[in-house]
Amino acid sequence: MDVLCIGEALIDFVSRERGKTLVTATQYTAATGGAPANVAAGLAKLGRRARLVATVGADVFGQKILHDLQAVGVDCALRQDEAHFTTLAFVKLGTSGDRDFDFNPGAHDYLLPEQIRAEEVQGARVLHYGSISLRRPQARAATLKAIELARKAGVLTSCDPNWRPALWPDEQNGRAAVREAIAHADILKISDADLAFAAGKASDDYAAALEVAGFHGKLAAVTLGRDGAWYVAGETVGRVPSPHVQVVETTGAGDAFTAALLDGLLAHDLAIEALDAETLQQIVQRACAAGALTTTGYGAIPSLPDAAGIDALLRMVNVGNGRSR
Repeated sequence: MDVLCIGEALIDFVSRERGKTLVTATQYTAATGGAPANVAAGLAKLGRRARLVATVGADVFGQKILHDLQAVGVDCALRQDEAHFTTLAFVKLGTSGDRDFDFNPGAHDYLLPEQIRAEEVQGARVLHYGSISLRRPQARAATLKAIELARKAGVLTSCDPNWRPALWPDEQNGRAAVREAIAHADILKISDADLAFAAGKASDDYAAALEVAGFHGKLAAVTLGRDGAWYVAGETVGRVPSPHVQVVETTGAGDAFTAALLDGLLAHDLAIEALDAETLQQIVQRACAAGALTTTGYGAIPSLPDAAGIDALLRMVNVGNGRSR
């Protein structure tokens, strides 16, 4: 397995009516989502072997998640929880396609430690996780078990922490969980807004913010929305712009970035310390293109691009693809 993803799988109900509230909106698109699920789907669309370990409800939404992920090639290990319904997220779009979330938390909180199998973690090249699975005791124990197994086996860890206030009534506990997730990561993808939350304040000094947030890994990429991404790996620091596209909605853009980033690193055998500045820049440029393309459609997984789509966009803007093999 190239990447073992663990964490939440859910259904996003995305409003198609920009500017309306979740109360007044009348049209929604239902799409399989959840950051780890999206990353697994993004990797599968890029030709990588990706497996998702998650918990869903024993209901039609759980069946939809399984169907949608298998349809794009994800190897699924989904436990159906008879006691909890599949988690639902309701997504409101702003006038520029930005989002606001409301959640009906359910089965994703009940990822169990016994779902984490040592041989699967040890057989992966990368373990990818987020911060939402640190919310409840059982899922937290499962996540930390996977991280510990990865560390002992020399498997690189990848993290994309997501701060969702609706899921954390106590902001202090939420920040602690985000920082804990960051501290375990070899590879970190984080949005500038989530980094500001983790660091306790917004700042353009991303290196300093990462230090406050507790990152001490090999590579960090801070996504800046339509402004691209800033990144650091050892002594190499850079920033790349994002291709300009017609934005429909932004759900899954960060997950597409993460999938393409991991794909690029896998293409270079995860030898992050050996990457020269030009190659690293190309990898991050390709990740930005993947994120941009995902904003051009509704729902994360249907909009996640394949390699041909990413490379076509990069050719349009005259940028190398960063995926040499």
